[in-house]
Amino acid sequence: MLTNHKLEVLVMAAGMSSRLGQPKQLLELNNHTLLWYAAAQALELTPNVTVVLGNKHEQCSESIKDLPVKTVINSRYEEGLGSSIAYGVSTLDACDCVLIMLCDQPLVPRMHYKRLIETSKEFPELIIASHYDKKSGVPAVFPKQYLPALRELKGDKGAKALLETNIYQYIPLSKDDSRDIDTLEDWDNIVTLFSSHI
Repeated sequence: MLTNHKLEVLVMAAGMSSRLGQPKQLLELNNHTLLWYAAAQALELTPNVTVVLGNKHEQCSESIKDLPVKTVINSRYEEGLGSSIAYGVSTLDACDCVLIMLCDQPLVPRMHYKRLIETSKEFPELIIASHYDKKSGVPAVFPKQYLPALRELKGDKGAKALLETNIYQYIPLSKDDSRDIDTLEDWDNIVTLFSSHI
């Protein structure tokens, strides 16, 4: 078990939000944007936080200007999540592992992230993923040996491709806690549930 390993967190916030019709990164809960909540939560895990921006990057940067995070801008964000993950990983300093999280999953509990990280320390050679809706995906921790593969991701194919071809451990995440935002109905459900999570 590793007791001292350098963790980097990548907060993915570059997307177009085409189904929603407005930038989900800038939706607000209690006077803070979804992006702010994601970045603030990441900072509770490690000081090494990089936020990957793209669509509406100026407004997104403004919304987190009070947080000590690094921001990078993927000029090819329109190609999809895989492109943004690849770009974000390429900007990281040397580390032992990277936790990839999405800005549109505000209900994921802090304890879940901590369980991912602690399990990664116990199994430092394995990907540690979240499991919900009968499948595994992000948020997930990737050991450094997978960083080259993450840098090769393209288009809208995210990190799930690595889970399909590599052995990994997973941590269960409930349906409510795993909710993300693609539609206005999703957003309404998040708003309703958010008050019970703070």
